[in-house]
Amino acid sequence: METPLIQVKNLYFSYEGHVVLKDISLEVKQGDFLAIIGPNGGGKSTLIKCVLGILKPLKGEVFLWGEPLDKFKDWYKIGYVPQRAGEIVDYLNPITVKEFLKLPEKWYGKKIKKELFEQLLDKFGVRSFLNKRLGELSYGQLQRAYIIRALVLEPELLILDEPSVGLDFFSQDAFYQLLGEFYQKGLTIVLITHETWLLTKWVNKVACVNQRLFFHGTHESFCTLSTKKEFFSDYHKIEHIHW
Repeated sequence: METPLIQVKNLYFSYEGHVVLKDISLEVKQGDFLAIIGPNGGGKSTLIKCVLGILKPLKGEVFLWGEPLDKFKDWYKIGYVPQRAGEIVDYLNPITVKEFLKLPEKWYGKKIKKELFEQLLDKFGVRSFLNKRLGELSYGQLQRAYIIRALVLEPELLILDEPSVGLDFFSQDAFYQLLGEFYQKGLTIVLITHETWLLTKWVNKVACVNQRLFFHGTHESFCTLSTKKEFFSDYHKIEHIHW
């Protein structure tokens, strides 16, 4: 039986006594393109932070590649772009974009392949500002830099937390086309969004989270269920197109 890359069992999380996640259980298998959707404040980002060990759950278990979270060491296998990554920057930091993109080499002691690095620079249009300081970049440029940094060591799993926020429609379209290319080459992807209309044609699994898990299954099944009014409360309308 294939070992899931991520396995979450009966996870609960609370902020100052307020329960944010209730009894969440889900899996991400190799070859999945999972969209985690739900309203703002529903706990999507919190769930991923628990999966990555950034936050500690109230109770429940997380396994990565079959190992308990506290035993997992192979973090180079995971590329992560946090929510609003383009806003996470110290404008006085003198680090250049090139130095920023090469940080995973120092973190994990693994060499970045020159050919892959060059390809990523071209695909994401970063070459023109490679020698600029991070603090000089626009929001969209920073977003692209964070995405490249997440990909430079050829991870097996890419986790993106609302990566297209702040990008215009045409930039979003190009970005999701690129994600599809990486997915077709074997990259497993977890995409977090509250904008259900952004679901791409590449998505094959969907998880709907609003404190608890409302749905976890195939994209096809989700499309059928999402037409039912009782699927989510009135304030969260399910509607999307396939890019």
